[in-house]
Amino acid sequence: MARISSLLLVIMLFSNFLARAQNANVLTKSEQDAGWKLLFDGKTTNGWRGAYSTAFPKHGWVVKDGELRGELSEGAESGDAGDIVTQRKYRNFELVFEWRLGKGGNSGVKYFIEERLPKPEKGSQAGYEYQLIDDATYIYQGKLLPQDLKTASIYDVIAAEKPDTKIEVWHTSKIKVENDQIEHWLDQVKVLDVNRKDTRFKQGIIDSKYKDYQGFGTIPEGYILFQDHGHSVAFRNIKIREL
Repeated sequence: MARISSLLLVIMLFSNFLARAQNANVLTKSEQDAGWKLLFDGKTTNGWRGAYSTAFPKHGWVVKDGELRGELSEGAESGDAGDIVTQRKYRNFELVFEWRLGKGGNSGVKYFIEERLPKPEKGSQAGYEYQLIDDATYIYQGKLLPQDLKTASIYDVIAAEKPDTKIEVWHTSKIKVENDQIEHWLDQVKVLDVNRKDTRFKQGIIDSKYKDYQGFGTIPEGYILFQDHGHSVAFRNIKIREL
């Protein structure tokens, strides 16, 4: 009986894997009717380009097994293949994506990216960043991370309210922006809710590395950016609905 039960478990797990693979990077009829659009088709890099470029990076970012992977190595922010951005800008939207990081992983999804000139000499273009990182073990400036640098936070501005996020498993995240109201969701739980006109948000900027970036708190629209931070990351089921 034990052997039969084990076999049934393997069959169920394999069936679930096949079901997820078949449904990856595909919109349901109800999603299409609700206005959702795919930003990644699971096969190509159509709809994306390198930040400050007209072409997609020639190395580093690859499409494999229905995933958009950053197979990056140098560890520096925007220091390997470079960040990638959508072909068009967005203002009010819901963005949903699945992601996975390995041990020590670091990446991020930014929005309201302007590609302001001049291009930064090093590092990534400033924008509101939904942080993706190995919360529990990543060492920054010799210390473990403060809460506002952990996963699902608006990086260095507003901390997400959540326990440390597990790595090496798939997670689902959502960013919702409607006028000045911003929500971050992680695995179907809202972990951040703030209005850009609130004192809390304005003070977060003053206390952040963005304090000297003119107009950072009122950027009206921008590109969506997936960050190259030199650590392997994978994305799938990336979809957006404009509000």
